[in-house]
Amino acid sequence: MTEVQDTAHDDLPTGDISQLADHLFRHEAGKLVSILTGIFGLERLQMAEDVVQESLIRALKTWPYYGVPKNPAAWLTQTAKNLALDLVRREKLFQHKQPQIISFIEQWSDSADSEAEPLLEGEIRDDRLRLMFACCHPLLPQEAQTALALKTLCGFSPVEIAKAFLTTEAAIAKRLTRAKQKIRELRIPFEIPSGEELPPRLDAVLQTLYLLFNEGYKASTGELLVREDLCFEAIRLGTLLAGHPLGNQPRTHALVALMCLNAARLSARTDAEGNILRLQEQDRSTWNKTLIARGIYHISQSAAGDELTAYHLQAAIAACHCAAPD
Repeated sequence: MTEVQDTAHDDLPTGDISQLADHLFRHEAGKLVSILTGIFGLERLQMAEDVVQESLIRALKTWPYYGVPKNPAAWLTQTAKNLALDLVRREKLFQHKQPQIISFIEQWSDSADSEAEPLLEGEIRDDRLRLMFACCHPLLPQEAQTALALKTLCGFSPVEIAKAFLTTEAAIAKRLTRAKQKIRELRIPFEIPSGEELPPRLDAVLQTLYLLFNEGYKASTGELLVREDLCFEAIRLGTLLAGHPLGNQPRTHALVALMCLNAARLSARTDAEGNILRLQEQDRSTWNKTLIARGIYHISQSAAGDELTAYHLQAAIAACHCAAPD
């Protein structure tokens, strides 16, 4: 495999490179896994995860010696493409459709910011959200659905998932193994649910976004108490879901409102030393007014119909905090 060593940060310490790689893995893993799962099939989800994991390992091995590429995300994408091509050419199970797969992979854009091709009406326009609904298939146990989505799409470790579920790492590892085995046994397809099939999966997807945001709002591991990247990824996915015709439900808007209103206070939640500040200690002038406005908008959208959820109640409380003068 040939890798372009177009570097921009040759002098980064190994520790900083490791943190950068971990950060990129958080942002890129879900996207890469979802694309590769679309190529290999959902029953080969572990294979897709292995390719992405190997890409990260190669980054950690080569960047300390050759320097960090100018576009690290594109480097990881290209490495994943090359590994996937090697795998497709080597594995007999892909022989019957090898030319089509190789052609697709080779045309797959390296740009981390490239826009996906328009999808059919009613489909969810984001690879991560597509795979999230696949992970939340009703044939999988409810607790396994969310754990699988957090692991596959959000790069969570079993330790982080265990803390989110208030259980043990071993228990989560078993859930993940059984879920993937179930996918293989039942040959669950990698597809977008439509019509009446989508709403039943919505609650599991919303719970996944809720846990993702909470892990960023108060991280269970690592040196940082607040991880804004996880919070804003949850908001991005939630907003995308709310904009989809079948995801445009009051409880979806209520969750997006809750996340926006809480995220509006992120910059004021810690002091210069990184310690958590209570609400009465925060500088309200630093709260993000744009996010507050977005949250209020989604609260108004959540008022449609007669549905009332825990997300509605929590969003209403958050709105009271944001609207109060002190």
